[in-house]
Amino acid sequence: MIESFRDIQRLASGFQAAKVFLTANDLGLFLELGSQSRRADDVAASLQVDSRSLGLLMNALTAIGLLQKEDGAFRNHTIVYEHLGDLENYRGSIFRHIHHCWESWNGLPEVVRTGRPDFAAEANTLGENDEWTRDFIQGMNDVTRDLAPLVVSQLELENVSVLLDVGGGPGTYASAFQRAWPNISEVRIFDLPAALTIGQRQLEEWGIADKVSFHPGNFHDDRLPAGADALWLSQVLHSQDEVGCQELIAKSFAALNPGGQLMVHEFLLNDDMASPVMASLFAVHMLVMTEGGRTYSGLEIRGWMEAVGFADIEVKKVSDDTSVVIGKKL
Repeated sequence: MIESFRDIQRLASGFQAAKVFLTANDLGLFLELGSQSRRADDVAASLQVDSRSLGLLMNALTAIGLLQKEDGAFRNHTIVYEHLGDLENYRGSIFRHIHHCWESWNGLPEVVRTGRPDFAAEANTLGENDEWTRDFIQGMNDVTRDLAPLVVSQLELENVSVLLDVGGGPGTYASAFQRAWPNISEVRIFDLPAALTIGQRQLEEWGIADKVSFHPGNFHDDRLPAGADALWLSQVLHSQDEVGCQELIAKSFAALNPGGQLMVHEFLLNDDMASPVMASLFAVHMLVMTEGGRTYSGLEIRGWMEAVGFADIEVKKVSDDTSVVIGKKL
């Protein structure tokens, strides 16, 4: 909430703390510290960076609460170690992905002037840049690792045998569906080949790939695999323009068996199209990262679903930031 000029100043300088953190994550600083307490010059030697510069960076990380400092030595905050300093539980890929988006966000003034993102600023297309693709797909797993079990447990899938997960590359939701709903005999993941490669490897490492089938394709050009009892479309529509959303919902309808259900999981805007904050800011993220994507309201998605024949449509809030729009193919 803005109550004074000082609040506006804090808002304007908010990028500084973010850049300090994202730079440290890119450097592997938190992993390098691990559970140890070390001096900045020692860490700088290990990371092969300038000692003075790293010392200033680590002091700033201490000031914003990510590191702790005692007798000139630094250590990870407990929560930072848990998620960014412990290799087995590492969840830093999502922050590398966010940092990849920095240049695109830096071009926001030009995007607002022209209406088009500057894709020269970042090779931000899945499959075209190996590092970008890896960080994006693994980053999605970082974000949904806790969210997926929470969301999936709130769905009604008792009569579902075959579930199609469109854009489910990391395999996180495929894993959650299997654990929460043992009646599901097959989870089909449809995604781009580069995304499926990462997802298949992760599911095999988790030991739960036996009930999952992988279907490479591009939903812009290809039909979705037919014969599903339920279709999961999580965080996909926001990357599409309105026409793209309508076409994908129509393809989803065609892929479902009679009686099947479409479940669209998104950061939904309220009907005022300006709230909540998370969904509204994410619309701008899509503005700079895609040709025509944005966040949508439940009312918009409901209308598109009704137009192709879905019935019994409901909007269900499943987390602090996300909701699922559910419709049935009669």
